Amino acid sequence: MRHKAIFPLAVYVLIGLAPLIWLGLSSGEQGNAQAQPTGKALSENDCQISAHARRMIEEGRRTFRFDTFGSETFFGDASQLHRAIAGEKNGGVGGVTSVENDMRLK
Repeated sequence: MRHKAIFPLAVYVLIGLAPLIWLGLSSGEQGNAQAQPTGKALSENDCQISAHARRMIEEGRRTFRFDTFGSETFFGDASQLHRAIAGEKNGGVGGVTSVENDMRLK
């Protein structure tokens, strides 16, 4: 008796999932079509947009690789972090903590 009830349920589930699967596959094809070059020459406007985007990316890379945003002044001058990391034995301030010591403090 139970097997007779399972079959129609399975059919309904498959029928219900078919549109979802179809939509998922069709949207994946659209994404791939947009990502791959078509072989057409870009228009002048598209060339300008691409050149501007490349310049912006390069400018962003330079900014985040080489600009310090004032962090050198804060961590070096104000907080003396380099001296705290060095510890008293190396001419810095304060004792250097170890992982074992940190675990005991908690």
